[in-house]
Amino acid sequence: MALPITSNNVLNGLNAGNATSAEMYGRVSKTLLAQNTSIQKLTGQLTRDQTRLSGLGQLQSALASFQSLAQSLSGAGLQTGATSSSPNVLTALTMTGAKIGSYAIDVQQLAQSQTLLARPQKDKDTLIGSGAATAIKVEFGTESGNAFTPNGSVRSITIDSSNHTLQGMADAFKAAGIDATIVKSSAGYALKLTGPEGAAGSMRISAGGDAAIEKLLAYNPAGLKNLTAGSSAQDAVLNIDGKRVTSSSNVITGQIGGTALALTGKGGSKVVVAQENGAITKNIGNFIDGFNKVSSTLQTLQQGGLKSDPALRQAQDQLTSMMRSNSAALEKAGITLDKNGSLKVDAKALEAAVLADPGAVSKLFTDGGNGIADKLDAQLAQLLGAGSSISKEKLTIDRGIANLASQKTTLTNALAAQATNLVARYTEVSQGGGANSALPGLPGGGAKSLFDFMA
Repeated sequence: MALPITSNNVLNGLNAGNATSAEMYGRVSKTLLAQNTSIQKLTGQLTRDQTRLSGLGQLQSALASFQSLAQSLSGAGLQTGATSSSPNVLTALTMTGAKIGSYAIDVQQLAQSQTLLARPQKDKDTLIGSGAATAIKVEFGTESGNAFTPNGSVRSITIDSSNHTLQGMADAFKAAGIDATIVKSSAGYALKLTGPEGAAGSMRISAGGDAAIEKLLAYNPAGLKNLTAGSSAQDAVLNIDGKRVTSSSNVITGQIGGTALALTGKGGSKVVVAQENGAITKNIGNFIDGFNKVSSTLQTLQQGGLKSDPALRQAQDQLTSMMRSNSAALEKAGITLDKNGSLKVDAKALEAAVLADPGAVSKLFTDGGNGIADKLDAQLAQLLGAGSSISKEKLTIDRGIANLASQKTTLTNALAAQATNLVARYTEVSQGGGANSALPGLPGGGAKSLFDFMA
């Protein structure tokens, strides 16, 4: 059944003229989509849900980073420090169970992401293709020569009349969790895709629908390569005391007991882990910086895509409550919580407290599960667990997005079919000549606008 069309008030005065069938289809399809309030409503709902999902991902990432920092202060981590002889090669941070000693490290290769670049367009807002619904499938895996082995991770994206520009495509890829940017050069504007870090982050991209979109985005390491590959996906490779280690990330954990390595370049470095009271002040400073960073991130999310979100509010309340319940002990170490929820430190007061009783200050943060860092670690584990509010909310939104995307695809395909039918009927009638050239439903005869035919 045809969908209702009211195009005269939108396209009054336009005429198909000498346009090709493809051009007419694109114009008609775009008009139908623009006038259909259901499509507009679904697009708005999808955008809101994708924004919330992205915000929840940022919330998880911020909390996980702070949890790693809290974990690094428990046990002997607070009173130990790690130094690197070559900071341009790597830096080191002690954590729970840090083992005193020295380690010879040789970094041979850094982990990196694959980048793919589409052919340039005149402008980032230039329409590409007809706007017909096109399903994009992005598979991740490992690439060896011309062979590609998928790892089971897949992202699905729909390109249609609402987003068939470079900017629209970049937004669609980002909403699916893929890093996408638009780069400018003397040749024009191009879409750049960046995969996840590590050898298993290579991409294979297929497209079904609009031939122009497939010609722009399809990429198969073992076949058609319409995108230009830049950097290749690879793991970090290093030797620690002669033992070969590979990692998908440039942050290495679990290889040196209680010490994390952040790789920044190739070359050799000696890492020394030692016990030192000076590390207490430094590590507490890192803790304060980490707390303030996560608090700032949560406040930003509250003002943006996660406004009034219950999971965000729960995280904020628990973090603030933890600091307030320990405010008296923190004040003795020169640390206070201001009205904005940020921690402030009196450096001289903290140094004096550490000099007077380093053990007491250490126990404030780590004390067999009773210190602030210990409790925060446990609290954050609950906030990030599989049964947490964040995880449940993400699952619900994921299902909602899949349902909305399915509805939008169905409606878009129906409109595309209607546009095809209208163009075909118009072409048939307008080329018939004579009395047959009068378009059905319109007074008089002779050539009429395609958009009059749509009225």
